[in-house]
Amino acid sequence: MTIDKVHTIQLDGDQSLRNAADICDILHTAIANHDAISINCSALTGIDVSILQLLVSAHKTAGAAGKSITLDAADNEVLRAALVGAGFIDTTGKAKAPEGDFWTGAASKSKREAA
Repeated sequence: MTIDKVHTIQLDGDQSLRNAADICDILHTAIANHDAISINCSALTGIDVSILQLLVSAHKTAGAAGKSITLDAADNEVLRAALVGAGFIDTTGKAKAPEGDFWTGAASKSKREAA
């Protein structure tokens, strides 16, 4: 069953490998049940590369299923530093990876501007 409105997932606090299985389950369920998913990362205080890898995987899985996942980071510096450290974006915020629009929010910004 899919729902037309955007389903929001909140990632807050310190997210790391110890949370990966739970986050994976949440993302899998959201992709199975919703056409559009927004991941709010504005309240993150920590995030490691294992969670970034889960987010990449979820983004690709959703896209392959004709669904969308957007990242709402609200300029979270912790997330930005992790993305720079992992090589997804450069220090200016420019995407260095194929899924760059996901990390930078460019895809969701263009959708909002078009509306």
